[in-house]
Amino acid sequence: MMKAELRKAYKAKRNALTLQEYAQRNEQIFVHFQQRFPITQPITVHCYLSSEEKREASTSLIISYLLNQSQAQVIVPRSHANGTLTHHRFTRDTSLETNQWNIQEPLASEPTVIEKEIDWILVPLLAFSDSGYRVGYGGGYYDRFLPQCRSDAMKIGLSLEPPVGQITDIDQYDIPLDFVVTPTQVFSC
Repeated sequence: MMKAELRKAYKAKRNALTLQEYAQRNEQIFVHFQQRFPITQPITVHCYLSSEEKREASTSLIISYLLNQSQAQVIVPRSHANGTLTHHRFTRDTSLETNQWNIQEPLASEPTVIEKEIDWILVPLLAFSDSGYRVGYGGGYYDRFLPQCRSDAMKIGLSLEPPVGQITDIDQYDIPLDFVVTPTQVFSC
């Protein structure tokens, strides 16, 4: 299927989930994440702040887990009108505001980090293929961000659904994920 078709289909699947199904899937994603990616050394993790309204795979449990690990530093994105992201240190005291898409993000005044400092990137998505390509929301923010990261930075998608067989309109800007965590398992791409 093509990205536009997948966006439409997977937004509808998300909206069809009951609150209980949505919560259960997010808890299962967290359990799989915690089991597959233990924090054993100092690490900097870039993590999107999920939108419950959009029924994104939730990052709240993962962020809480990371904040409780003395060796983990959490970084969250802030979007800009030019299609880029800046990356800000996140603590329990970080001040947040709501952007034009009704998503929480840090204030511009919060301390920033450069892309090369990031070890793991948790990537939002609507759908993904067996080979690790993702369908995002169409804004291209992560397509511009991921190439700026180190080549050894681990790209981890979080998905409420299993993979689709193939995305037919992959282009040169699409970067495959290394892993995708779903409610049933962690896929290695």
